[in-house]
Amino acid sequence: MPSLSILIPAFNEAARLPQTMELIKSSKEKGIFKSMELAEVWIIDDGSKDGTAQIAKNFAPGLPEIRVHSVTPNQGKGNAIHTGLKLLSGDWCLIADADSATPWDQFIPLAQACLSNTSSGFRIAMGSRDIEGSVRKERQSWLRENLGRLFNFAVRLITGLPFKDTQCGFKLIHMPSVRPFLTLLRVKRFAWDVELLLFAKRAGLSMVEVPVVWEHQEGSRINPLKDGIEMFFRVIQMRIRIAFLSVEP
Repeated sequence: MPSLSILIPAFNEAARLPQTMELIKSSKEKGIFKSMELAEVWIIDDGSKDGTAQIAKNFAPGLPEIRVHSVTPNQGKGNAIHTGLKLLSGDWCLIADADSATPWDQFIPLAQACLSNTSSGFRIAMGSRDIEGSVRKERQSWLRENLGRLFNFAVRLITGLPFKDTQCGFKLIHMPSVRPFLTLLRVKRFAWDVELLLFAKRAGLSMVEVPVVWEHQEGSRINPLKDGIEMFFRVIQMRIRIAFLSVEP
């Protein structure tokens, strides 16, 4: 049975992390992760000032798979994820947001996409809010939702990636397939998803969007205008960089 690592980047998540830890524990008890052996749950504390790391450690008695690693100072979500990917030991990694906006049972269809055929299963399965079958139980503001769709349109136009929702924070990744290019990843903030998918495409990995249930949670760290503009220019930079990168992943 393949092993599973869960990776959660966390910046000042003291208020939301306890519920997420309880949900993971409950999901484990219900057998949500039974298609894989849950080996570890990594919380990557990205320079938090509110005791996020200690709160995560407090749940270890009830969820012994918890591991905590702190990054100081705060460097961004992408950097936290890159750090975690280099630490974990599982065959597969489920990257998820600390707010549990995507319910944990949505792991099941992602795992099915990857494990349904061991010879041709997908190496990356990403939750999507914008394809047929997806459900948004509580929507973001009109501005956030439409700027997100505009960003994903720009991503498709600039990079050639076909996906409608690269930014949903729920992705299942085959670690042996991505380890060869982990050291080449550079994006430290919110556009990390696009960079990972670009390198995966360059490496010839099979990828798929899977419709998921998703519910907007208050407390997002993203400024839709400021961060959206920064992400747009990062996408252009990474597209140019990968086009001229001479080192094969």
